[in-house]
Amino acid sequence: MYVCHCNVVTDRDILESIANGARCVADVARQTGAGRTCGNCISSLRDLVCQHCPVRAERAVERELGVAGAAR
Repeated sequence: MYVCHCNVVTDRDILESIANGARCVADVARQTGAGRTCGNCISSLRDLVCQHCPVRAERAVERELGVAGAAR
């Protein structure tokens, strides 16, 4: 599915970017070009990053488990 129509970026492109080390929306935008023209795709981009980024997922689990320092 197209996430960014302006720069023709798909959800697969975004997931590939995350697999290649992107850890935040800015990283994905730099690597794919998504979100750099009109900005309408930023919320979808953010959702994908939050759902699939291993670092963010790990932090969410830590917060749920109450691990010290995870709330920062």
